[in-house]
This record gives sequence, C-alpha cells and structure tokens, in this order.
Amino acid sequence: MLAVARAKLPAGTPLHLADMSRFSLGIRFDAVICVYHGINHLLGFPAWESFFDCVLEHLNEGGIFIFDVLTLGNLEKMASAPAMVQRFGDNSLRVTVRTSDGAVFGWNFEVLELQRDGGYKSLTEVINTTSFPPARIRAALSDRFAGLKMLESDGSLAGEGEDRTWFVCAGPRPVT
Repeated sequence: MLAVARAKLPAGTPLHLADMSRFSLGIRFDAVICVYHGINHLLGFPAWESFFDCVLEHLNEGGIFIFDVLTLGNLEKMASAPAMVQRFGDNSLRVTVRTSDGAVFGWNFEVLELQRDGGYKSLTEVINTTSFPPARIRAALSDRFAGLKMLESDGSLAGEGEDRTWFVCAGPRPVT
C-alpha cells in the first residue's frame, strides 16, 4: 500500500508504516481522521484506548478527531447474511462475514482470478474485526476529549442500534 501511495503522491510526502495503536510521529495535526471503520481491526478495547491516546499525542490544541465504527449489531447482521459476490472482468470476489463467538468477526475474502490457461486461481484472506458498545466507546473518549458527538452516516444523532456510527471529538480534555 505504501508503494502505491508513493507512486501517486508528490515526491517527499511523508508516509509511515506503524501500528495504529502504538505510534509516535513527533508532529501534531489540526485534525486526525480514521475512516472506513479502520479502528474495528483492533481486536481488544485496550488497543482502542491506546489508539485514542496516540491521537491525543498528535492533536493540536483545538484540533478535532473523527472516526467511524461498524457497530456490533451491523457486524451480526453481516454475519447472518448470505455471501456477497461481485464480478470484475473475468474474475470474481466472494465475501462472507462469520463469527464463532459473537465478538470477533472474520471477513473471508476469496478472489477467483482467471489464469492464462483458462482455469481459475483462488486467492483467499481472512481479516478479523470487532466492535464495542457505543456507551463504552463514549466513556473512553469522554475521559480524553473536551467535546464529543456521535452521529449516524445520515447525520442524525446516534442510537444504540445503528449500523455505522461516527465519533467527532474536539480537543484534548483540559488537565485539572
């Protein structure tokens, strides 16, 4: 991914390979944004809290932190849904989401790639995700940030049963 990004960005653009729950860039930003439910790939809540702490370390005074999550309810719906299949050219992608414990959800990706001999090669990968109750996330954020809003993708205020929730956090909580 970094090689693709380097090819598309201006020369000298800084790129970093790091664990999102343990990084230190030595720079601060006005905004930190984590989209496409990237945080759901951290499988333990202590890793989520460590990520929040890393964001605080990199956020300017008055800065904002925005991220989205897939909720447990949405992951459960996906795990009970049939496989999603998409064709692209002569190839196809099959995605199933499964769980054995209701906590970790494995996204099973299988690509069938047409080969020169007319056969297909199967490429597979399982990527695990999880989520936590919105109230637990809110509590962890409230300990760290001065302001917090939870929104749904349609812009409405968040409820417990939603599919995708956005968190907008304003500045670090003042030290008292």
